[in-house]
Amino acid sequence: MPYGVFTVSQLDRVMKLIAEKPSLLSATDLVECNLVRGLEFGDVWHFHPACEITLVRRGGSERWVGDTLEPLIPGDLVFLGPELPHDYRNIPLPNRRPQPVEAVVTHFMPHLLGEEWRTLATLEPLRRLFERARRGLRVGGRTRDRAEAILLQMVRAHGLRRLILLFELLDLLSRSKQLTAISSEGFLVEPRPSSSDRIGVVCAHIEQHLTSAIRVTELARMMGLSESAFSRLFKRCTHSTVPQYINRLRIAHACRLLAETDLTVAEIIRQCGYQSPAHFQRQFQKIHRRAPQTYRRALRGAG
Repeated sequence: MPYGVFTVSQLDRVMKLIAEKPSLLSATDLVECNLVRGLEFGDVWHFHPACEITLVRRGGSERWVGDTLEPLIPGDLVFLGPELPHDYRNIPLPNRRPQPVEAVVTHFMPHLLGEEWRTLATLEPLRRLFERARRGLRVGGRTRDRAEAILLQMVRAHGLRRLILLFELLDLLSRSKQLTAISSEGFLVEPRPSSSDRIGVVCAHIEQHLTSAIRVTELARMMGLSESAFSRLFKRCTHSTVPQYINRLRIAHACRLLAETDLTVAEIIRQCGYQSPAHFQRQFQKIHRRAPQTYRRALRGAG
């Protein structure tokens, strides 16, 4: 999409994660908003430092965000945080010509409001929105309808008027209860830096030792808590038990390896820290409702 310049040819659709360079426009305009039309979206599997809001008005076959591949339907609207890998596709059905696509794509940098705004109590809903957007957010219901109307105005607007409309859109999204996460929590370009809070330190430790055996007793000792007290605190902060959290991270890592490498499933199982291939297959099927091999074929447009 027209945010910037890819570091490899867009015609070379290999399953490697591509870093997208900012365009000249993003250096002179605070908000990009473009109407994309044609037989494809112009995407590869890529990420970039900008936030992205995409409304697909027609066409397209599937949307790939993080470790989640979903079919596209007219009206699909998502908000993606920075550095989140994604790809929009328009793969025709067998013996069918590809249908044209039309989408409104908006990009803006996450530091649009400066560096201090995240500490302001009045902007707490916006801070939470940006944090949730790290996984990608699907917008539904009446929020989607109102957001579409704002985006269509943004395409025609320029300068300050476009910026005002973006703030109106972000305010709408920050107050809505009709946003759902797309990608799993563990699908990240890089491990999150250690947070100053104690649970953040533990989560960073888990991410850095996924291939090793991770025991709750050791994590509790890191925090100076009993195992039961630590488990209660961890679940309150992450909404998961420790085994559930570790499993989500390992499956997300497996999705990255399935997408971006030619490693065999057996090799991926070992690299993700699973001791039992059967257990890995069950957990992958439970989360993604398809076998790992089927997931890989779907991502590569062959299934």
